[in-house]
Amino acid sequence: MEQRYANLTYDEALKVIIFAPGNEPLIIQMLELLLPEKKIKSLVLKDREQHGFAISDKNSTFDCYCTGDDGECFIVEMQNSPQKSFADRMLCYSTFPLREQMELKIQQRRDAAKRGETVDTMDYSLMPVYVVSFVNFTLPHESEETLEGGLLSRYELRNSHSGELMTRALNFAYLELGRLKWGKDEAKKCSTRLEQFAWSLKYMHTVDKVPENFEDEFIRKLYERSAFANMDVATQHKYESIMRTEIDIIAQKAWAREEGKAEGLAEGEAKGREEGRGEIAQNLRDMGLPLEQISKATGLSVEQIAAL
Repeated sequence: MEQRYANLTYDEALKVIIFAPGNEPLIIQMLELLLPEKKIKSLVLKDREQHGFAISDKNSTFDCYCTGDDGECFIVEMQNSPQKSFADRMLCYSTFPLREQMELKIQQRRDAAKRGETVDTMDYSLMPVYVVSFVNFTLPHESEETLEGGLLSRYELRNSHSGELMTRALNFAYLELGRLKWGKDEAKKCSTRLEQFAWSLKYMHTVDKVPENFEDEFIRKLYERSAFANMDVATQHKYESIMRTEIDIIAQKAWAREEGKAEGLAEGEAKGREEGRGEIAQNLRDMGLPLEQISKATGLSVEQIAAL
């Protein structure tokens, strides 16, 4: 089957295809699905590169950074592979728009002073920041009751005893694709909008059409935007470059694991290399590459790859 839709489980692909100018209405619907209390009239996509703290000269690049019509900030991240302290990473990301707001207030205060205006107090009020994460794995929770629809967990700053809200300035939402109950051949079992969205992010690159039971306009628009036939040439080239890079990373990791096994017995080494080629082939197949191309890349036969 020739791949019809892009693989959105890779953050760079999501950036290029979905988090692009012109897709603001789609992004709004995505955010409102994961933040159901929000009603967003409009969004402005911002420069995703924000300068880091003084201890580092490196920039932090967000997958999507935008502001709503009332000044609220939204950061969206896609993480394909499990990462240690991922929640702490998202907490760090949340500080960028918070600091940006305070820097703006300080500059306004300085400008007022230059004009000879008297400013008695510093305004520390903050517009809310929402950090939304799509993770293609599972996160640890104390209880399954934490999850909405079995997939979504949301957090804000509240009193640990009474539940009283401390501030609306900081909010987090995690959509855990790894908790999806239905596999790539079970789209018809997805009954909720949230399940259909999670399934689409995880598996759309493996199908040649929108599942018949996915009738929601937002879900169908996601497929429309992700179809190669609807992309301009520049976007297609960017996506192909991204996937070549991902293939290289997968191959390098597998090769490193194989080399680590080389210290074992010769029989074990040969078995490890065979397993390594099989793992690479399976990953490439799941990414939607034709079996013939995978065969050339791994040395395995088409029949071996199909049997994985």
